[in-house]
Amino acid sequence: MKPKTLLKFLKGGSFLTLRRSVRLLPSYYRVLWVAAAARHGLLRTLAEGPKPLDALAIEMAPDPNHRDALEAWLGLGVRLRQIECDAGGYRLSGFLARKLSREEMDPLAALLEEAADLHHKLILDTPARLQQGRRWSMGDHDAALIARSSRVAEPFGFEALDEVIDRNSPQRLLEVGAGSGIYIRYAAERNPALTALGLEQQTDVATMANENLEKWGLRDRAHVELRDVRQHESSSEFEIVTLQNNIYYFPVDERVDLFRHLRSFLKPGGKLLVTTACRGGTALTHVLDIWSSGTEGCGRLPTASELEAQLIQAGFSRVKVRNPIPGESYCAFVAIRGLEH
Repeated sequence: MKPKTLLKFLKGGSFLTLRRSVRLLPSYYRVLWVAAAARHGLLRTLAEGPKPLDALAIEMAPDPNHRDALEAWLGLGVRLRQIECDAGGYRLSGFLARKLSREEMDPLAALLEEAADLHHKLILDTPARLQQGRRWSMGDHDAALIARSSRVAEPFGFEALDEVIDRNSPQRLLEVGAGSGIYIRYAAERNPALTALGLEQQTDVATMANENLEKWGLRDRAHVELRDVRQHESSSEFEIVTLQNNIYYFPVDERVDLFRHLRSFLKPGGKLLVTTACRGGTALTHVLDIWSSGTEGCGRLPTASELEAQLIQAGFSRVKVRNPIPGESYCAFVAIRGLEH
């Protein structure tokens, strides 16, 4: 580079800005590449052992004219230190690639896929939609992917369920938003006398949940129906009602009526469990807030004090609030229906 060109580049901080901007890109590319490698099966394939380019191309680029593009894409994975290539072929090398190749890490792989796809669109395109007076629709989002990625919060959901499940007597559970069905499974395993009904609005998610319940041998004790809970009618027959990580699917001004509706499903002394990210917290929580605030039919994340007040307004006699993750804005609420006389 000529001195004159360098001086022009340095003037006004252009070089420093460019340098810092370019340094951000590898982390961004790493998320995209690993998400794609997980989505298209490369991580699971390489977990079985090294594979030469010709073997990978059979599935990933069957047209010989596309071989160079596949090699270039794999080359980016090498440059990002997620895979490496030697005489034996391509193999996993990076921490993320190795860990996310394992089946039990699927929720984390799904979270990266969600970040690469849905979060990318939310951050990039939300301002344009707002300028046009448009909101996101549920059809803009991959419900099955969201159900997979939401399993990242499972340990905290399990911990919250421990507080409301009685292991020594029969209980009936209503789960609003079934997801993968994993919380029903956990509750059923914790209490062998428990039976459960799940209500789910997304067809593909309800199908997945029922398939899972069948696979887990629980279809005689639990099933999921395709229904909006707001259209569900029931007498006071449940000891437990749960909303795990989905209160933001309901507009803010409808939440008191929703809680009042759910209270009517509970027997006296029954418990409503609500777990949710609340406003604030990490960047991931802020992205969730963009999604919930900007999607048709949904509502922004609550604050903890706001949600507690809404539960009391809905008629619950007592509400316990707990934050299971120090430093994070994720909360578990247990609201108890009083013993009417």
